Amino acid sequence: MTSSDDPDELARKMLELPPDWWQSANAARTLLQWFKRHIIPLLVAGSVGHEFQYCIYTGILLRHDQNIVWLTAGHVVDELVRFLSSSAFKLSKMTWLDGYEVAKAEAVPLHRTDIPMKSWRDAGLDVGAVLPSLLDVGNILRNEKVQTIDSGIWKNLSQASPEGYYAIGFPRPWSHHSKKLVLNKKVLHSVNADPACLPLKGIPPPPELADLPGWSDSEAFYGKILPYPDYPAFKVEEIKGMSGGPILSVERDPDGRIRYRLVGVIQSWAPSQSIIRAEPVHRVAEAIDAWLEEKV
Repeated sequence: MTSSDDPDELARKMLELPPDWWQSANAARTLLQWFKRHIIPLLVAGSVGHEFQYCIYTGILLRHDQNIVWLTAGHVVDELVRFLSSSAFKLSKMTWLDGYEVAKAEAVPLHRTDIPMKSWRDAGLDVGAVLPSLLDVGNILRNEKVQTIDSGIWKNLSQASPEGYYAIGFPRPWSHHSKKLVLNKKVLHSVNADPACLPLKGIPPPPELADLPGWSDSEAFYGKILPYPDYPAFKVEEIKGMSGGPILSVERDPDGRIRYRLVGVIQSWAPSQSIIRAEPVHRVAEAIDAWLEEKV
């Protein structure tokens, strides 16, 4: 065993990192490979007339008791319902992007589009949930890249000692659409979606935003997007599409191991202040509990 393979040596090096270790682009890039196992984007593609349209929605694969739920923002579910019920929109594809690419055969198509969906937005909670079919869940979890967020990651937050936070999702400006002619003059549309992992500093409710709906909520999570010290040229201009993604806290335990927890679900952001607001996970869990009890 070399010194680089020695667990005690690796733990010591982790504990010797500076307090802002998690803020670097390199740390975010590395941890994203770990975090994104839980984050499954949903592609909805189709056409209005002859115009191709698509949208990639961010969501979290959450295990809640015996159920597996795709957790997202309430306004995401509202938009999904509008898409699917529109007579003008002709659906061509609705797919779980477990590999984040449509062009390669790494996605799981929905076998049913009439699956249960719920938004709590009208009740003042911008949280939404979709109950995937058992067939879809089985196909998604066959992929070793995918893993549900279990209760150990989203319960017992009082035991956490966060060093920092990350907002994770798929900004729409980071998705790319291309097309090419194939046999019989058909058009093949391809979509690539790149995830973002943005470091945040947890802050109190920002007083300058108190007049906006929900932004004076003392239980919500508020995070200021921080710059990457090792990538100062990077600027965040738009995060639309990240709604429904997780806010994860990160910390090192005394043994030098990294632990993370689900703190909230991204709901909105204030671009001029670079502040993200998220619904707290305890309210999310309460809403899903009540909904799943109704469905039993």
